Amino acid sequence: MSSLPSHRTRRAVVAAISLIAATCGALPVAQAAAPAAGVRQDFNGDGYEDLAVAAPYATVGGKAKAGYVAVLFGSPSGIRTASRKVYSQASAGIPGTPEAGDLFGSRLAAADLDGDGYTDLLVETLAEQWQQDGVEHSGTRTVLWGGPAGLTSGKVLPAEGTGRLQAPLTVTGDFNGDGHQDLARDGRILFGPLGRDGRPAATQENAAFTDGDLLIVAVAAGDTDGDGTDDLAIIAREHDWDDETNYGNYVYYAHGSREGLRPGAQLTALALRKQDAIALGDLDGDGRADLVLGEDGLRVVRAGRQGLPDTAPRIITQDTPGVPGAQEAGDRFGWTVSIGDTNGDGYGDILAGIPEEDFGALKNAGTFAVVPGGPGGATGAGTKVLSQNTAGVPGTAESGDRFGLNATFVDGNGDGRAEPVVASVAENSFAGGVWVFPGGATAKGSFTFGAGTLGTVASGARLGDQFPR
Repeated sequence: MSSLPSHRTRRAVVAAISLIAATCGALPVAQAAAPAAGVRQDFNGDGYEDLAVAAPYATVGGKAKAGYVAVLFGSPSGIRTASRKVYSQASAGIPGTPEAGDLFGSRLAAADLDGDGYTDLLVETLAEQWQQDGVEHSGTRTVLWGGPAGLTSGKVLPAEGTGRLQAPLTVTGDFNGDGHQDLARDGRILFGPLGRDGRPAATQENAAFTDGDLLIVAVAAGDTDGDGTDDLAIIAREHDWDDETNYGNYVYYAHGSREGLRPGAQLTALALRKQDAIALGDLDGDGRADLVLGEDGLRVVRAGRQGLPDTAPRIITQDTPGVPGAQEAGDRFGWTVSIGDTNGDGYGDILAGIPEEDFGALKNAGTFAVVPGGPGGATGAGTKVLSQNTAGVPGTAESGDRFGLNATFVDGNGDGRAEPVVASVAENSFAGGVWVFPGGATAKGSFTFGAGTLGTVASGARLGDQFPR
């Protein structure tokens, strides 16, 4: 069975790894429309969530792997392909110039960083080469500022220190409970609101995600103990693999507090082998964010009054009662995981990609699953699985599509029901494509878009490689 690109390639953790893979992905609040409850990604302030998706390997202006980010805007009728914009370093107001191999859109994060009522988009350009004060750097973090017309201007965040690599894995959240969104990376927190010059209101130094010299490969933010501050769940690993090319990933947990982020501590009951799929969200309706890890199945830890316990997780696989299919080696059930409420019942549901699922004569065609939450959390009961061969889903499943390689949720019509958004990064020889499922865990109203819809170059773009965390 052929193997998937690794998560460190897919998420572009460090510049060197990504470059190797590439050669082988202020207006006042009163002027913004009042956002709907739970809206987290509304770039134009109309109260409907928008969908941002990156194609970091896309050709822009004739420059291979320059990269772009597309935004499809929400509306009363949901996400609309007719209402879209494509942003690259060739766009007016966006800093920089498209260059071969820059990988604009290597990672995305969405939050209202300047506190003006519009969601902003943090875009990492992992291989950008630049200077500040005569010092050479690799990688940028650019904030595209939201506003009534969407994302119309941007600012490259100042370099932090004199280190060469300047695009660390960054996550958004409110880590000191002051109501403003912050930016966190291993070792440093930028407390919001950020000024339009990219300067934070304050900083926290020595905000270590782990207690060792480890590489941070995935992070999720959420309030796990209900105290009004966001916490972090982190997957980290050694910098080098063992003789069998395994890493032995570790799971860490760091509490937010009124003073900022506390040092991370390892959850020893949650050691992983290779995968780095992670999500935090409220699966049981108690107001606390639960933890979901993906590794040939789902590992679920329910949060309590003290947050995440260091206990053995609940395991959900395709052999769990209520989950369609059968657990098979290499299916990659849980290769990507997200949490959102698909039916508006107040319980978060798990969206899990199964990108190497085989069916019929097809190999690695891929599917995705929606695993419902409930008063007891997610148990596997009532799980729905869909593919490109599901009746009503556009397209046709093909070997090697890896449908479900990436996935997220968005509430494009503001009805309080999160809609699965699923990428097939390998579709059409890695041009990529994205499917939207307004009917939740059904094919009703589903549609797809790709380079033809966006008016971009298809070849090797890997559209869907990144969604905002």
